[in-house]
Amino acid sequence: ENATLYERIAREEERLERDLAMAREIQLRLLPPCCPELPGASFAVRFSPANAIGGDMYDFVIYSGNKVGIAIGDVSGKGAPAALFAALVGGIVRSKASKEYSPSKMLSEINDSLNERPITAQYMSMIYALWDDNRRVMRVANSGLPRPIHCHNMQSETIQATGLPLGLFPKVSYDEITVPAVAGDLFVFFSDGITDAEDRQGNQLGTNRLNELLATTLELPAEEVVAKVFDFVTDFSAGTTPFDDETIIVVKILPGGGLSAAEATTCSFN
Repeated sequence: ENATLYERIAREEERLERDLAMAREIQLRLLPPCCPELPGASFAVRFSPANAIGGDMYDFVIYSGNKVGIAIGDVSGKGAPAALFAALVGGIVRSKASKEYSPSKMLSEINDSLNERPITAQYMSMIYALWDDNRRVMRVANSGLPRPIHCHNMQSETIQATGLPLGLFPKVSYDEITVPAVAGDLFVFFSDGITDAEDRQGNQLGTNRLNELLATTLELPAEEVVAKVFDFVTDFSAGTTPFDDETIIVVKILPGGGLSAAEATTCSFN
């Protein structure tokens, strides 16, 4: 009887592992296969779930007139429920892409859609930004994600965009901040798995350490900035188990005239 029970448990574990592997593959396939390409900006992104599947998501929405919508979100909770909710929100974003909403309007529309059929104890924090490559401005609206960072003139500044998470309250409006940019600037969007990473003593990495790191990366292309951040987080939290998903999007503003080989767009997954 014990042998039969052990065999049954082993089969269930194998099935669960196969299901999780398939769920991870589906989740990655729901994310954009690559980043957008514009003459005045390069994009890089990395998504690393804490478990087999995670509750972070990101997307790029192509607008007319050399504009790109940038979505990055973090669902409450972990595991399969969070991953499904993230996929739901990603679908809502895609369904509204043709409208070319402003960032604040996009967040309001997503929030209204989620409140039409609310799911108990599920909500999402999201940043939706819009990069205008012709005017060289970034418009940012935030619904509870860590405030993004703008690196300009050798300094890192926090973009003070805040707001209520999506799916909690109906008919919420969101503020929008417009940030002008020049060649060499960086915009960094990230989930709280980056800044909440802890070392063995329980100290969090925090925004200050992230700002200090970014100040040393201003001459690097976007994909190298992403790699530097993830290496820094890995080293800081060495010897601990990641407890939250980690996602980061970096936008590097280029001189006009197209992308160089060094600034080539990169997307990667861990």
